[in-house]
Amino acid sequence: KGGKGGGFNAFEDEEWERQVKKDLAKKKKAQEKVTKSAEQEVPLTPAEKELLATQTLRREELAQVLDVDVPRTLASIRCLCLSDIEVGNATLPVFGMGVVAAAVSQCAAFSAKNTLRKDGLETLVTLASCVYEIDETHAPALARALIISFQGSGGGTIKAQEGGDNNSKVELKVSALPSPCASAAVSIFEMDDYGDCLSGNSFGFLFPILRAALMGPRNIPGCDAALTVLERHTSMLAGDEVDQEVKSLRKEMAMAVLELLSHDRCQTFANPRPYEALIACYLTDDVAKGPALSASEIAPLLGERGALGCENARVASMDTLAAIAEHHPKLVKVNPLIENRIWLNCHATKDRIKNAARRAWFVARGYDAEDAEGDTPLDPPSKMYAVPLLPLLSHEDDTIARAASASMASALGMHPGESAKKNIVKLCNTFISSFPAPEEDEQPKSSPAAASSPFPVQPLPAAATKKKPVKKKVPFDTGLPKKTKTKKTSHVTGSMAKITGAPTIKKTKATKKLLAKSLGAPKKERTLDNDLLMSQFKAPSSSTEKKKVPAEEDSEGKVAVRLGVLRAISSLKEPSANVTLDLPLLKILLGFLMAFGLGDGNEGVRNASRNAARDIVAAYGSSDDAIAFFLPQFEMVLNTGRITDVTMLDPLPTEKVPKTIAASDCRKEGVVVSLGSIALHLKNDVDEDKIDGIIDMLLNALKTPSEDVQSSVALCLSKLMKKGRTQKRIETLLNDLMNECINGSSLASIRGAAYGISAAVKGSGIASLKKYEVVKRLEEACTSGTPNSKEGSLFCIELLSSRLGILFEPYVIVLLPALLKAFSDSNDYVRTAADRTVGLIMGNLSGHGVKLVMPAVLNAFAEPEWRTKQASIHMLGSMSHCAPKQLAKCLPQVVPKLTEAFSDTHPKVKNSAEEALEEICKVIKNPEISSISPTLLRALTDASGTLQALEALISTEFVHAIDAPSLSIIIPVVHRGLRDRAATTKRYAALISGNICTMVNDPRDFVPYLPILLPDLKSTLLDPIPDVRSISAKSLGSLTRGLGEATFPDL
Repeated sequence: KGGKGGGFNAFEDEEWERQVKKDLAKKKKAQEKVTKSAEQEVPLTPAEKELLATQTLRREELAQVLDVDVPRTLASIRCLCLSDIEVGNATLPVFGMGVVAAAVSQCAAFSAKNTLRKDGLETLVTLASCVYEIDETHAPALARALIISFQGSGGGTIKAQEGGDNNSKVELKVSALPSPCASAAVSIFEMDDYGDCLSGNSFGFLFPILRAALMGPRNIPGCDAALTVLERHTSMLAGDEVDQEVKSLRKEMAMAVLELLSHDRCQTFANPRPYEALIACYLTDDVAKGPALSASEIAPLLGERGALGCENARVASMDTLAAIAEHHPKLVKVNPLIENRIWLNCHATKDRIKNAARRAWFVARGYDAEDAEGDTPLDPPSKMYAVPLLPLLSHEDDTIARAASASMASALGMHPGESAKKNIVKLCNTFISSFPAPEEDEQPKSSPAAASSPFPVQPLPAAATKKKPVKKKVPFDTGLPKKTKTKKTSHVTGSMAKITGAPTIKKTKATKKLLAKSLGAPKKERTLDNDLLMSQFKAPSSSTEKKKVPAEEDSEGKVAVRLGVLRAISSLKEPSANVTLDLPLLKILLGFLMAFGLGDGNEGVRNASRNAARDIVAAYGSSDDAIAFFLPQFEMVLNTGRITDVTMLDPLPTEKVPKTIAASDCRKEGVVVSLGSIALHLKNDVDEDKIDGIIDMLLNALKTPSEDVQSSVALCLSKLMKKGRTQKRIETLLNDLMNECINGSSLASIRGAAYGISAAVKGSGIASLKKYEVVKRLEEACTSGTPNSKEGSLFCIELLSSRLGILFEPYVIVLLPALLKAFSDSNDYVRTAADRTVGLIMGNLSGHGVKLVMPAVLNAFAEPEWRTKQASIHMLGSMSHCAPKQLAKCLPQVVPKLTEAFSDTHPKVKNSAEEALEEICKVIKNPEISSISPTLLRALTDASGTLQALEALISTEFVHAIDAPSLSIIIPVVHRGLRDRAATTKRYAALISGNICTMVNDPRDFVPYLPILLPDLKSTLLDPIPDVRSISAKSLGSLTRGLGEATFPDL
């Protein structure tokens, strides 16, 4: 079996060897076939030959351009520039951007051929040497700065026309400079050091460096003079020194300044200020041929960077438009968009913007700027004010949208009558155009008999409904017996007539003859189609069913448009708008709000519509005619959910009015609030029963499972508490609401009852809290009761604090033990309600209230029981909801206590302290501190992370001021660093202690932390390491200089 040279194994080896040779032979044969087929030329089609020829030609052209034309062109530019510096300077506008594009291009061909990019850089350096105002030794720095300025553009974009236009223009985009950027700093320093204006060609060539230096949120070291250089060259825009090359850059110069104004660092520029530089950019000749400024040059002032931008940009744009209007009043009158933007900003919420816009408005109207001071009324705008304002009602910036609403309302008040009606209808149509079409049923066309017949009748085919010329049809053999064509008659027999109730037809002579003829003919055997027979008694087939047209999809953009229109309608009630709405206009507005707004599918739009209807009725529904018309209408909508009087929607399209059951229910909920508003105008003596009925309806509406509805109802209720007989039944109302709030079965009814109690107390007066023992009953329910009663009492406390504000502060101290106990409740819903209640209470506390609450909370923190300590920590974390002034006062006491809690033995206390610190970090407004807050929190919880946190603080470049919550997180880390043994940690902590005072907006925010830091700083003055002593001394000096010597009386 295993013998040598024979046996079973030898046979297997021989078989395997034969198989291997066979496989090798097959592979060799297949390889030979592939080789032979590859050697044989495959014939190409004519189209492929043409394509191949075109590609070959294009390849040769590209090779010619890359290998010959581009190098020769760059070499020619270099020779031309080197021949004479003035000639080279004259060529800068022609060759500058093209050579820059070659130097920064990311094209694959340029990347493959390094010589091309090298030639491009060399040519750019040669061009830079032709800026004869700057020494040519700085030409490499100028070239590098230009390349860095365009690095973010990715080599630019090439716009080519169809057909392969070779004269395509390269568009390069300037991007912000990195920090630091030595070449840009050298370039700007040399331009500033020249002390005078560069030539127009030189300035145009180097302007991208200036623009890149003014972009971005960070100051570039050495580039502070960029605005000075730009402002200096504005003198070349007009006058004797005018230069066409600089004049063509007017728009880009203005955009550069507006870009700077969009960042906080614009405040660091003093001479000149960005506002002055922007005005200088629009310097023009007093006498100019044609328009002094083109529409494209003014466009930056009116766009998203200017009049629709941030606060600084809007103020600067208004000042600049005032300067333009002073010299060129006709320009403002010709361009209606200028009037629109000034009118819009006259109604801004910020006083700086409003005052600047008022000055511009008065100057544009021919008055002096001093006339804008005070409350001098504005002249009305043109009657075409609505068209440019409508798109701004839904602007993404809320301040712009609110200003647009206020300006629209004010303009409506200044143009009453038919103009107001047209613009209100235009507002409503804007809403309707963005309203999604509801789902509709497409009704099938049927014969009149189908409606009267009790049986389903097959509808007529589509061809039968249209009259068409009769055409002879080719006979079509179906294989079925053919029917003789007879005149259509009703074949209702007597027996069928008895079933259907249809009248029997009397047989005429012609009918009898026809019947005799048909009976005399030989009868053919008739076949009965059972399916066809049964189908006559079935429901209509799919072809005759009602086809549903799907509802149009809604979107955020459409919702924003609708909300903007509703905001404008709500602004009509403002006294400053002085809008007069007569009964026809009121019909249109309220009919529109009830039909479309209250039936909208979006909850936010419904809430805004409900509030708008409430405010409009409260402001304009006091006349007897309005009450007589709207009270029945509201009651009808309350009963049916629809608008029965179509005349209310007379000028508006009604195709999109939602008619679903959900829309009807929403209308009913919304109309209840309008009824509450109209009840304000009812007379106490005459309409007592109506007032009581409306109040009962409002109380019933509080059970609606929508907090916005409940809030609106509560607002109406609080105003009705002294109307009619309400004061006589106030005790009963409060008892019923209190019982529902504590013993309610559903969350909606409990929350609604809490809203009702807060409204009743607000309307009746603060004395009702004590008179009807509201606080005492709430305290009892919060401490000893079921989870539902605890949650209900917490809801009530929350809403009382929200509605009464500072008046509820004395009762907070009484309820504080109950609130602390609720924090440690075993029920999750109770704890959540307690957290929300305490957060709202803390947000409403005054400075005196914080002083009253803080000792009680700190005393609870000192209790040994962990649940009480945990509750006090939760309440300390809720201090983050305080107002900024109160927050700055309480955080120096809160954060040390929270850091002390990390050493507690109970894990839940530690977790609660960490959650409380996270709550404080959420209110940090400084973006730099917010970005490193996880590192700072880690340092507070773990001492080993102190050095890492200090390093993060030192490496951070601060652009924004440090606020009080940021200080509360930083100071404990610095305090721990000053006490550390490591010299590096102490040095970093001392360095931060000295610099932090210069980065605080209000130095008084830093004063409460001095007792924590000063003892440690004094001890580091005696540190054995000289470096630590030196930095500590400097820090102490910085603190003394920043806070004043009076702050350190014992130093």
